[in-house]
Amino acid sequence: MSEEGTITSKGQLTIPKEIRDHFGWKDGEKIIFLEREGELAIKPKIKDPVKKLHELRKQIRFSEKEIDSMIKESKKAWD
Repeated sequence: MSEEGTITSKGQLTIPKEIRDHFGWKDGEKIIFLEREGELAIKPKIKDPVKKLHELRKQIRFSEKEIDSMIKESKKAWD
């Protein structure tokens, strides 16, 4: 997706409606600007970080065996 926005003389940035709709961003929602390797990225500010972590935890399912294997592989990579 590629859209064009406009920066006003007051430094305000207009995010095109198509992008706002795509991400479900509403009026007054806070966003965060991130610099990554010379490029600018934006993302919504998480309103409740603890709740978000709980939601992410539900999506990630590993058995103890898988976790032990990942730990061992990680240790080997750092030796």
